[in-house]
Amino acid sequence: MNEHINKQRLFDYFAGKSTALEKKQIDEWSREPAHQEQFYHWLDEWEQAHRQFTTNLPVTFSRYHDFLYAEQSAATNLSTAEETPFRSIRPFGRRTWLLWAVAASVTLLVGLFAFRDQLLTRTYETAYGETRVVNLPDGSAVTLNSNSSLQIPRFSFGKQWLDIPWFGSPTRQVGLTGEALFSVTHTTTNQRFVVNTANAEVVVLGTEFTVFARPRGTKVVLNRGKVEVHYQQPDRQSRQVTMKPGDLLSLTPKGELTHQQMQQPPANPAWTEHRFVFDKTPLTEIVAILAENYGLTAEIADAETGQMTISGAYSAKTADELLRIIAEVLNIDIDRKSDKLILTQKLLQ
Repeated sequence: MNEHINKQRLFDYFAGKSTALEKKQIDEWSREPAHQEQFYHWLDEWEQAHRQFTTNLPVTFSRYHDFLYAEQSAATNLSTAEETPFRSIRPFGRRTWLLWAVAASVTLLVGLFAFRDQLLTRTYETAYGETRVVNLPDGSAVTLNSNSSLQIPRFSFGKQWLDIPWFGSPTRQVGLTGEALFSVTHTTTNQRFVVNTANAEVVVLGTEFTVFARPRGTKVVLNRGKVEVHYQQPDRQSRQVTMKPGDLLSLTPKGELTHQQMQQPPANPAWTEHRFVFDKTPLTEIVAILAENYGLTAEIADAETGQMTISGAYSAKTADELLRIIAEVLNIDIDRKSDKLILTQKLLQ
């Protein structure tokens, strides 16, 4: 049943000329990872060639949404359509067509905004304990720390990022969850580069900086260049801070800001070299680091143990190596069962 899907068949589909069976074939074809990029490329090419019509990207995406989430009855009838010649399939009656159109419109309103993100953005992710370098179309590079994700516009070609309405202006915008080192390339058109996090917006022209964006807060360390951080204070008033090289900015989930100057900012974050740097870091914070980087859930036996601190720089490529260091330096017992830990002080002999 899976015939070869070429450009013309996709163009017929985008134009609304496909039969039920053809839609199913395109559905199966487009779900294969090897074909997804080609599907998006032809989708954009068709839209660019048909700008004179009222159809546009949102409408085309809604059509794709419709056949992915078609009504149960339509999906059931597909098996019959495979065995029956197309000429024997009776066309929809006018009433049935109107009812289908109303249902499709409701589905579009509910699902389009969630579905468009899947089509318009590409996501790069790292697993626990993994780091990864992502080269962006404009020449910029992003190094992702473990358990992090980066979202960029999918429709970007060469060094020009398309001006898609949902992304606002031609500004280069990316979304970050986790932690990453950015090395941003300056463009001839002076495009801004914006990193969006859960509670802040980091705006740059050409620079190198690190962004930490996790549930416990946001941190920005500027190595070189200039950045502006836009955020909201606890009173919901918008604020803006301009950072200089060596600045460290910390922002709590509530919008409370701490801005300080580092004496010797590192050339690269320690995690890019599989190192952990602690400066009187309490065990309660180390527990958060274990969860963020390795997916480990730790329980501290008592409050006194949680206030124990550790200082120094340590190399650790795996969770087990880091746990051994913590146990030795703090002289504590770590009982591990799968991904759960219990931390207790050793009894004095």
